[in-house]
Amino acid sequence: MVCLPSDYFKETKAGLEKSIPEYGTEDFQKIQERIRKELQKKEHEFSLLLRSFKILVLGDWYNDSKRQALQGVRDTLLRAGYFAQTIDCYHDTKKPDGIPAQQVLEYCCINHQLIVFIDGDGKGTVTEIEYLRQNYALQGKVIFFIEESKFDDLKGNPREYFRIFPAIISYKPSELNENVLTYSQLRLYRLGEIIQLQAKLGRGMSGPNYEPWRKRLDGGERKKRVFK
Repeated sequence: MVCLPSDYFKETKAGLEKSIPEYGTEDFQKIQERIRKELQKKEHEFSLLLRSFKILVLGDWYNDSKRQALQGVRDTLLRAGYFAQTIDCYHDTKKPDGIPAQQVLEYCCINHQLIVFIDGDGKGTVTEIEYLRQNYALQGKVIFFIEESKFDDLKGNPREYFRIFPAIISYKPSELNENVLTYSQLRLYRLGEIIQLQAKLGRGMSGPNYEPWRKRLDGGERKKRVFK
């Protein structure tokens, strides 16, 4: 047990009184203003960091109602000030040929910091689930949304794809957009905090041992692609 001198607190108080001006004085107000500006600067920098993150919205796309649902989720995120895209930003979803789905997914998943996955049963959605299942490194980017009634049916005996995502959220159809926005905000704020902490510690993208996403997926050995 550490024993402090009897006059320790008295001396400490006297020292603080010398270094901190009396409340309400001009010098004290200057300190307040300096602190306020510094806090505003940090808040602004954090806000810019959050706005730099990209969100990819994945899910069924095989009919108009499905497309409109995904676009509704995307538009909700955009209105809140977040950068969000759906897969149609990268290829024509109405054409069965063109760029292979896996190649599109590779590019999208590497270049988006968050993947909002809306559960579905379409061929494209199954392909996306299979791609993410095979690439463990990407699964931490995913927040997986599944309709509440389907979740209740599956939770006692989950399918393989149902188990691979670390963040699984059930939703009521009328609450999907609001739930996606809330959980996306939480995830991005946490990611922002991690990035700032890594920067202070000399880790993450600013550190010498940072490993790019492409290398994480395949060790850096990859044939030349259309997307670079």
